Amino acid sequence: MQGLYGFDQSLQQWVQHPHIPLTSDDPKLPSTNDTSLPQQCHFISWNILFDYHHSSLIHTPQRYQSILHTLKSLLPDLICLQEVTVEFLHLLLNEIWLQDNNYYIIIKQSIINSKQNKSYGQLILMKNFRPRSFTICPLDVSETDDQATTTKKATKEIIIARFGLNARVTIDLVNLHLHSNRSHNSNEKRCQTLENLFRKLKTNNYMLIGDFNFGDYDLKEQNILEKYKGEIHDLWKDIYDIDEVRFY
Repeated sequence: MQGLYGFDQSLQQWVQHPHIPLTSDDPKLPSTNDTSLPQQCHFISWNILFDYHHSSLIHTPQRYQSILHTLKSLLPDLICLQEVTVEFLHLLLNEIWLQDNNYYIIIKQSIINSKQNKSYGQLILMKNFRPRSFTICPLDVSETDDQATTTKKATKEIIIARFGLNARVTIDLVNLHLHSNRSHNSNEKRCQTLENLFRKLKTNNYMLIGDFNFGDYDLKEQNILEKYKGEIHDLWKDIYDIDEVRFY
């Protein structure tokens, strides 16, 4: 079932925790230590690649084990994964390092149903802390959509999880996976989604994390960032030097 899970050491199994949707979160209530980000926080975002296409060429069993080994070696504070299927989810939940390090995990229904529906989705994993509230809603959310009650059929969704930066200040972390070039008018869809999110989330501190699917130096993406440069800061430019790591 979709929701927030933690590993119960006494029961030796994953159990679902109750959660508050964003629309019911009372901003006057202070965040607690276990719903706040660490003062120094190590983030990882990783599109782990589903294998519905060209499965014989991408060596999924070996790739999945390598991904799990990397996560175990790093033990990040917060992990955002994209293109997760139920096969990977089962492998992940059986990892001892995940169970022993007090990780919480937000699981989407599209992952649980992936085998039947050929679907996939995102996960957010948090070490030693959990969201004070979160909502899973359609990717193409507009200013008129209600995150909690929308019934619009969505092929893609986002996870918006709220944490404390301190007792009084919060931040919304959004794990998203924008449309790939396999979609019709993909670039326009990506740009429109970003603009909708910028407008929808502007009243809060927030960070967009995930697979944006823009290529390096995409002109339309750069135009949007320029348009919102007074409000949006592109951390990717600070931490990733495209020219320095480009392969020849």
